[in-house]
Amino acid sequence: MLDAIAKFLPAGALGIGTAVTLLVGTPKPTPLRAPLLDALPATFFGATPTKVAIGDDEVANSGVSDYINRVYMLSADEGISLYIGYHATQQGDKRMHSPTLCLPGSGWTPVGEQIVTIPVANKPVAVNRFVLQNGKNRILVYYWFQGRGRLTAGQADLKLNAMRDALFTHRDEEALVRIIVPLVKGDSTPVASTGLVPDSLAAKLAEAIIAPLNKSLPAAPGA
Repeated sequence: MLDAIAKFLPAGALGIGTAVTLLVGTPKPTPLRAPLLDALPATFFGATPTKVAIGDDEVANSGVSDYINRVYMLSADEGISLYIGYHATQQGDKRMHSPTLCLPGSGWTPVGEQIVTIPVANKPVAVNRFVLQNGKNRILVYYWFQGRGRLTAGQADLKLNAMRDALFTHRDEEALVRIIVPLVKGDSTPVASTGLVPDSLAAKLAEAIIAPLNKSLPAAPGA
């Protein structure tokens, strides 16, 4: 019964959010305090980031206000990619959605999904973890939503928080952060010269991003 109810939470939250918007008005876009680029580590295990282009149509369809898409090549055939997409508002076609919706649509099949905790400033933080497969290729994905002074893993929580904040603070800006590690040598084989298995590598990059990103994102309401 609880599982059945949970399936309808995102749709229910969306419907309620629409009603709230009609009552209180549309939140205005909230600009970044600093460029997203400032949240990038200058290097990661000695690798400098390389920009990866995204098509104009894809950017327009995503509804992002600003974004960065980079890859750190740790060796000739192993790297870790980072995407940060900022939505100054989530109204209309600018609503955020989980990578679990768009990546499978491009040929990748989910083969495992869970919420894991990673250490950030010696405190546990919950993020989404899932593995996808496309033929013989497998990738590990970590992602979360960050904004308005909080970090959120669940899609239902994302929608409910946005609805509540739109009602009480007239703000609903948010960033999606996604890290991808190709599982070139398997799930438990250390990546390149880092000495870290894919999960530890993804967690390490996440830890390096979360605090700096808070300095780029708008301050929490009331801060």
